[in-house]
Amino acid sequence: MTIGKKRLLITESNNFSENALTTLNDFFQVKQGRIESRDELKIEIADIDIIFVRLGFVIDKEIIDSAPNLKFILTATTGLDHIDVTYFENVGGKVISLRNELDFLKSIPSTAEHTWALLLALLKKIPSSFDHVKKGEWNRNLYINTNLKCKKIGILGLGRVGLQVANFAKTFDMEVGFFDIKDVESQFDKFKTSQELFAWADIISIHIPYTETNKNFVDKELLSYLKSNSVIINTSRGGIWDEEEIAFLIEKGIISGVATDVLKNELSLKSISSNPLVLLANQDFNVIITPHVAGASKESMEMTEEFIVHKFLDQI
Repeated sequence: MTIGKKRLLITESNNFSENALTTLNDFFQVKQGRIESRDELKIEIADIDIIFVRLGFVIDKEIIDSAPNLKFILTATTGLDHIDVTYFENVGGKVISLRNELDFLKSIPSTAEHTWALLLALLKKIPSSFDHVKKGEWNRNLYINTNLKCKKIGILGLGRVGLQVANFAKTFDMEVGFFDIKDVESQFDKFKTSQELFAWADIISIHIPYTETNKNFVDKELLSYLKSNSVIINTSRGGIWDEEEIAFLIEKGIISGVATDVLKNELSLKSISSNPLVLLANQDFNVIITPHVAGASKESMEMTEEFIVHKFLDQI
């Protein structure tokens, strides 16, 4: 294809990689957007050939149909639940993503680091004790916390991120077990079923990809195997687990905490305030939620955006 005059829209250009932007400007008419709404996006995308998206919008049939010239969607993510890939490919488009780029992704630590930060914050009660001090109070007896050493951590999905988290756990002298549907060779103990893993672990950390097969994988039945007072961490996708059941287990004191970087329907701002986990967090239950920032370190975003640009240029 002739690329000199093609129009490319970066839908969320704040803190976009300067190197990636320089490369794109060499080949395309680049428009940098800070788009606030779906209606605005439909207007901006009308004459665009290529879009580079993050996670601010769901690129569904409605958006795709508003861009008759659109041929490529670029996204520096492994998960693709923010794009209707099937529909876009059916109308002749192509999605360029990080999915299956395993060798490159081994160099990206941000999601695993954030997982560990959530775990430490949860077990050490850092957010709630900090809020306590900000109120001018100082009572350590309210925040007796938990050691990681010798705790049993169950890794659901020993892929790139799961393995990085497992190695962190080893450094903290924890017992590490995992379940993966693939035949994974590892120094860590593999469980035959996810049910056995959940029944064994003090901490569950979720690292399976979001696919149709894995949708609601961590369901009510699987959650029933959790040990009393266990905690669960999710830096995968909100569609992986049953949020309502997680909230029930927290509210009833069956499990002692949850930390997540993802929520179901997280792109719908109307749903955030009524989300069952958000409601519990606002009632001071042991719930920590961050707004899908695990992969959003400055260094990782620059590396992944530059990688996607070069991957795209290699394919056209």
